[in-house]
Amino acid sequence: MPLINTPNELETLVNRALDAPCVGIDTEFVWEQTYYPRLGIIQMGLSENDCHLIDAVTLSDLSPLGTLLSDPHTVKILHDAQQDLWILRRITDAIPCNIFDTRCAAGFAGLSSNLSLGNLLRMRLNIQLPKTETRTDWLRRPLSDKQLEYALDDVRFLPALREHILTDIQRRGRENWLAEELRQYDIAKLYDDRAPEEQYTRVKGTGRLSRRDMAIVRELAAWREKKARQVDRPRNRVTSDDAIVQIARRKPQSIQSLKRVRGIARATINQHGNSLLNTVQRGLAIDEKNCPPISPPVRPDPFEDARLDLAMAFLRGQCLSEGIDIAMVASRSEVKEFISPQKNATDNPLHTGWRREFLGADLTALLNGKHAIGINPDTRLPNLLRDKP
Repeated sequence: MPLINTPNELETLVNRALDAPCVGIDTEFVWEQTYYPRLGIIQMGLSENDCHLIDAVTLSDLSPLGTLLSDPHTVKILHDAQQDLWILRRITDAIPCNIFDTRCAAGFAGLSSNLSLGNLLRMRLNIQLPKTETRTDWLRRPLSDKQLEYALDDVRFLPALREHILTDIQRRGRENWLAEELRQYDIAKLYDDRAPEEQYTRVKGTGRLSRRDMAIVRELAAWREKKARQVDRPRNRVTSDDAIVQIARRKPQSIQSLKRVRGIARATINQHGNSLLNTVQRGLAIDEKNCPPISPPVRPDPFEDARLDLAMAFLRGQCLSEGIDIAMVASRSEVKEFISPQKNATDNPLHTGWRREFLGADLTALLNGKHAIGINPDTRLPNLLRDKP
């Protein structure tokens, strides 16, 4: 199958997709030596026998895809959608709308929300996808027929898979909950790059650092992020987390002292030594009150642990009984935050929307002693006992 590699061909395909009720979309990219992924192929499937491959290497202007991406009428079907949508948002500047994520939907249909597309197709449509081309360099040309077929298979069955899963969810009466969950993909902020000044929270190994050390880490992490974007290289190729932590601890004042810091490549010092020293000075100059806060050590609380175990037992029982993947509802840390009287986090997902309807209100009543839980003798699952005497 020839690749779509001219503006006219792309525009024709987009117009056809806009007339369709739904279209499967996927991307193939390479993301090893660069900060941003390098897009190779965009797959589009209107039906099992109507699939196409867009050559993202040859086509310099992919903005027509933005019209489809933001169209409120045509459903765009993806599996594990966020990364693909982030890439498409970057190249089209369009805000996605009307997205159906088959991975997310599986979590409302009695399946795990972490299933690969291959496993989901096998379990629901009895279709086995080949796994032979997972290491393909999608930037190389020409691509073999086998590679092209592999790429097409990732969208070929998405419309049928959506219909199958959606029918199951409608039978369970969960379509409104799924629609609410899928609306997250319509929010522009989801695709924004994280601000460089916030990157320090991702640096590993900072557990024993002081607030002053953390101020230096914040400055160094922001410098690294900006530099990585500028030169289009992975951030750890600019400098490692360990090097950032060691610099923050030792606070070097000269190139010679910087050379004695463990974990910094000589080439990095030669290229960026003065910038690193200036960044350390910025961290040292920050007023103490503006240094990042440090969470105090948390004392073990056996009473909170008991409440958390009770809440998790109730959550697991409800999810197993209703056929909803527990990972869709809340993580253990989110449940812990929800039950903690000190946190009082109103933005906790269990306080709003379908999660509150499904679990949050009953969990609050349970923790306040208004309900109890027991074991259902038929299902052998934890079961809510309302209006406990």
